[in-house]
Order: sequence, then C-alpha cells, then structure tokens
Amino acid sequence: MSMYYATLLTYSDRQTKLFSKARTHPSILTGLYNKLNCQHLLIPHPIGDGKRRPPLPALTIDGFEHWMLIQVLLNPDEEYQNLTSFLQAPNRVVIDSTTQRPIPTTSIPRSAFPSAPNDWVVKRYGGLLEKALNSTVGRAEEIEEIPDIEGARKELAYFKQRSTETQSETHKTQAELVSTRKELDWIKTKLTGAQSDEESTRKRLAEKDGEMEYLRKRLAETQAELDSSKTEVEGLRRLNAARSGSVSSVSSVGTPQPAPPPPPPTAVLDP
Repeated sequence: MSMYYATLLTYSDRQTKLFSKARTHPSILTGLYNKLNCQHLLIPHPIGDGKRRPPLPALTIDGFEHWMLIQVLLNPDEEYQNLTSFLQAPNRVVIDSTTQRPIPTTSIPRSAFPSAPNDWVVKRYGGLLEKALNSTVGRAEEIEEIPDIEGARKELAYFKQRSTETQSETHKTQAELVSTRKELDWIKTKLTGAQSDEESTRKRLAEKDGEMEYLRKRLAETQAELDSSKTEVEGLRRLNAARSGSVSSVSSVGTPQPAPPPPPPTAVLDP
C-alpha cells in the first residue's frame, strides 16, 4: 500500500500525513484497520537500536483488496483517477498474480467503477476513515521518536547474557570435539593394529599353505616311491620263486640214488 500511495500523494495530502504519523504511532493504523475489518499483520521492529517501538501493522493481500474496495465505494471518482494515474506512472510495472505477466498500462474505463458512492459503505465506514484522516492534520511534522534508555539497557543485558551463554556453549562444543577427536584417534590406532595383525595372520596362513602344499607333494612322491619299491619286491619274489623251482627239478633227475645198505649177517648157533 505504501508503494501505491507514494506514487500518487504529496506531503500535504491527508493520507500521507496519516501514514507518516503511523510510523511512530502504529496504533493509529492498527485501530483503523480493525474498525474497517482489513486483514493485517503486526511486524515487529528489529531490536538493538535503543528505541522502544510497537509493531507496525501491515496489510495482507486480502486486507489491501478490502481497503481498496472501501475506497472505491466511498469515492469512486477519486479512486478512478488514482488507479489510472498509478497504472500510467513512468517505469511502473504491475504484474498480474494469475498469469505473472505485466498488466497493460492503458486507462481503466470509468464504467468499471460505481457511478456514485455506496450509501451503506459511506454510513458504515466513511465516518471512521474521515476521523482518522482529520486527526493527523498539522501534526505529522511534530512527531519525534523518544530514545528509550531503559529499553537499551535491557537489550544490552540480554545480548551480554546471550553472548555469555554462546561462549559457554562454544567451549562445551570445543571440549566435545577434542574428546571426539581423541576417540577417533584411538579407534584409528586400534584399526591400524588390527589391520597389521590381520596382515601378519594372512602371511602366516599363506606360509602354512605353502608348507602343506610342499608336504602333499613329498607325500605323493613318497607314495610313488613305495609303489615302485613294492613292484620291484614283488618282481624279485617271483624271480626267486622261479629260480627255486628250477633247482629242485635238476636235482631230482641228474643225481644217482645211493644203494641200500646190505642186510646184517645171520648168526648160526651150535646144537
């Protein structure tokens, strides 16, 4: 809304003085928006500048539409001129919220506005708006902001406390980080030792595998030697048996048998 009226009004206008006074006395607009049923939000001032300021009322989109509807129904001729001037202002681009495209800056037809003020709206809202506008005549330039020393002290104490708490939390976090780093270093050391032990075990297993493979080969060679020795022994046994049979046959055929011994002499006894 400030952009809309800043394009149209001058400092002498009542609306300008109303908004100017509302910067330091936001309750003027807050009360007016409440009476006109205009939806709005309360925007707090940033703290830390040493000045006590109440929240500023800011119209929502629905609130601004309601405000403009009241203005059109109260003063259709004036608002027709205002909207036409706003759309035709230099370097002014108005975006259609539905299509997200610029709205052409051609003038709005007068027939789009009411031909005369609405009686019910004038009766319901006219007096409230006029009272708010008239209350600022000749007074906007007298408004000043009064420094709030006590508020500044409270803010300073608050920030000091927050700073102390933040430093304490920072020290605590740093201590936790140091402890975590030590744990990580210990875990890395353990992992390195475990990896070294694992590597040594793998080497020993590889050596044992090599020894077992060598023993398997030696066992196979020994078994082959035993099989060969058995074959040779079996052959020698057969050869020896064959030789023994041949010798027995030759002895029984070629050697003369000895003569039996003569019978003993018979003795003759005298009668």
